[in-house]
Amino acid sequence: MAQEVLLPKLGLTMTEGTIDEWKFKEGEHVKKGDILYSVSTDKLTNDVEADTEGVLLKILVPAGETAACKAVVAYLGEAGEIITGASAQTKTEEKPQEQMGKVTTESSAAPIREGILASPAAKKLAKEKNIEIGLVVGTGPNGRITLQDVEDYIANPQPDNSTEKTKTSPMAAKLAEELGVDIETITTDGRVMKKDVLAAANAETTIAPAMSNNDQQPVKVNALRRSIAANMTLSWQTSPRVTYTHPVDTTAMKEMRDKLKIACKEDNVKLTFNHIIMKMTAKVLMEFPDVNASFADNMLTRHTHANVGLAVAKGDGLIVPNVKGVDTKSLIEVAKETEALIEAARSGKISMEDMTGGTFTISNLGPYGITNFSPIINQPELAILGVCDMVETPVVRNGQIEIRPMMNLCLTADHRVVDGVMAAKFLKRLCDLLENPYLLFT
Repeated sequence: MAQEVLLPKLGLTMTEGTIDEWKFKEGEHVKKGDILYSVSTDKLTNDVEADTEGVLLKILVPAGETAACKAVVAYLGEAGEIITGASAQTKTEEKPQEQMGKVTTESSAAPIREGILASPAAKKLAKEKNIEIGLVVGTGPNGRITLQDVEDYIANPQPDNSTEKTKTSPMAAKLAEELGVDIETITTDGRVMKKDVLAAANAETTIAPAMSNNDQQPVKVNALRRSIAANMTLSWQTSPRVTYTHPVDTTAMKEMRDKLKIACKEDNVKLTFNHIIMKMTAKVLMEFPDVNASFADNMLTRHTHANVGLAVAKGDGLIVPNVKGVDTKSLIEVAKETEALIEAARSGKISMEDMTGGTFTISNLGPYGITNFSPIINQPELAILGVCDMVETPVVRNGQIEIRPMMNLCLTADHRVVDGVMAAKFLKRLCDLLENPYLLFT
């Protein structure tokens, strides 16, 4: 009998994944333990091994497509085996009803179809009320069906459009109503799907020739970009934030780095300004516990250690791995772990543990010539430090004009907890340490 290949749940917060690449083609033989496909989430990319041996009979979710956790993405079995019945089903928005086969059940309750994103409470209520949950329109994140959605459906049930003259998926019917598209005018070989409605809506919309000629075909952004968009929107709506900027003379920090280079080279470590700033920041975080904290549901959680994250560019996005307990580690240890995390992040081998548990984030745009910016807080943290470019600047020292390497530090803080005085003191203390590195040992 054909074996289902499921999309694994790789983290507590993971709800869906995007198939990056299938390592085998349909009809090819797969051994147990072979890398069958790679899947990317909003945080990392993982290779998925085959847990059984067999022929790859059918790929249900092709490369580039997204599926919910625990959804069936393919089938393995014996050569020539035919997939029938429920095993032939795919995501409801991708295959006509005629190709989905028949589902039988001994229970009178409505079945819960694979691949539908719904909360456990919503599934339970739908089953108890004998409701096909696929008919319920989800209003939660990523279209997740909530308990309230099922309760609303019970109060105002909608007809299953698949039984009408023109067979239509529930999502397509809802979208057609919103866009004013007549379902009966759409010609398709099977069930009218969301993509058919969108195509019809585009055909009916008159666009100026200049705009039409100038625009490229819209493309769905990847999981990482979707996660960034969702997280940044959440942070913007959650935190009443203020950004504070303080200049720092980096002369002493540069001298310290030059003197420590030899010792670090013996340990095969290339010491950077990021490492020094991370270590200095961790010391200051221990002195300001309300900054090294998180805030949710009117509860303030202060963290024992400073887990400092560093924003790392990956493709067209950013991810933020963090070094645990920076306050307890030597500068060389911080440097080694940071560089290892950067390499793992860019190669797609970062672990979920390295991506979670951060208490403070640093974002360095100095290499790009940025001299001032306002970073957005990485929720549920309470602050983020923006590091800017070092610029040779004329300054007054002891009544004399001198040229010094000056750098702006930009601290964005959540004003619900970190008010202006606290943020200013934190930033000043950090700048004092960077200008007098030996204070690190006091």
